[in-house]
Amino acid sequence: AHPSRLIPRTLRGGAPSSKAPAEVKWQPSAASELHDNCNLFVLSLLGFGSVYALITNHHEAHRLLTKIGFLYVLLDSVWLLAIPNVVKSPGVVIAHHIATLLVLLDPLFTPSHSVYTSACLLVEINTLLLLLRRKMSYSVLVEVPFVITWVLLRNIWYPLLMVFFMLCSAPEALSPHFPRALVAARDVIEGREGVPMRLVSMVSWTAVCVLQLKWTGQLFAQHPWLGGRNKARERRAEGTKGKAKGFL
Repeated sequence: AHPSRLIPRTLRGGAPSSKAPAEVKWQPSAASELHDNCNLFVLSLLGFGSVYALITNHHEAHRLLTKIGFLYVLLDSVWLLAIPNVVKSPGVVIAHHIATLLVLLDPLFTPSHSVYTSACLLVEINTLLLLLRRKMSYSVLVEVPFVITWVLLRNIWYPLLMVFFMLCSAPEALSPHFPRALVAARDVIEGREGVPMRLVSMVSWTAVCVLQLKWTGQLFAQHPWLGGRNKARERRAEGTKGKAKGFL
């Protein structure tokens, strides 16, 4: 190499490089591993608890899930504010948590709406698979149910709930404009004299659904099964080292 190439440009009288330093890639740590393990435990309770509550229509279970869910999201928000590097995108996750807390305000103060908490918490089964796939090096045994439940719960079930919650927020005004099946479902769940859902909770649920679109876009952009760039080799390597991190 020419000797001048071994001398920093600034010492040769040239202007400093305008290139920004390379972005430091997020790497998991013992703290992020602890955070994931705590989430695995709590999300297992919430996800499968919601299945039980919906199948049995156990009203006390709906209410208990609402209280546990609210407390969990609140404590996890504090954790992320104190140690943000336990997740890859703390700002987005905290925004999601704030929206979730606002959603849970409605069933928290209107117990007859607690069944909606269980309906929302079904998605935690997918979040549980999201955490497991990192720990299992993206094994196909986890990846298949992960992708299926992602689409079913986040891309289909959540938007359906959004439409239903719009009806619940203004039933008298919107009932004539909604399908009879949805109106009848609300009447069965709440009765004709049911309390309207708080507007802040309905709007916050819409924000949660928008975040699902953002995360779905990231998933499709990176997942080789879904037409994205082929990063399977990179993911397998990261997963083998226990250093894989997903989108949440």
